[in-house]
Amino acid sequence: MKRTCSSIGSGCHVVLLCVALLALTSCGSSSDASTIPTGPSPTLATETFSGDIAQNGTQIFNFTVATSGNTLLAGYTSISPASIASLGMGIGVWDTSTSTCGLNMSQNDAAKSGSTAISGTANSGAYCVRVYDGGNIPAGGDATFSIQVQHF
Repeated sequence: MKRTCSSIGSGCHVVLLCVALLALTSCGSSSDASTIPTGPSPTLATETFSGDIAQNGTQIFNFTVATSGNTLLAGYTSISPASIASLGMGIGVWDTSTSTCGLNMSQNDAAKSGSTAISGTANSGAYCVRVYDGGNIPAGGDATFSIQVQHF
């Protein structure tokens, strides 16, 4: 006698349900490595630097980017006195052996307070930000500034 699920009763339905669940769970698993997290997200670092410069003056601050391929932003949070509308700002590679800033990344001769002066993507490594008079500080005058650099 040939048995079918209808002739066996509820026992066959349980077996079919188990087979279906087994098939669904094995279909739901994936060996695609792109869906598996590879580690923690990089941490945003915010660094603040401040100082004073005279006409034709410059100041350099160095910082380290820990994670490659992420955004780097830099800008003035304040410039005073109010009569000085902008200052120059540049980002470059910090040479640790000579303690010099090679401004080879990006430069803005007229960066204003309250806006992003420089943005880009940075690799990990030693960098520097250079603040300089872009021609706006009068003879005998000076400017006080504060800058913020954000990176990962």
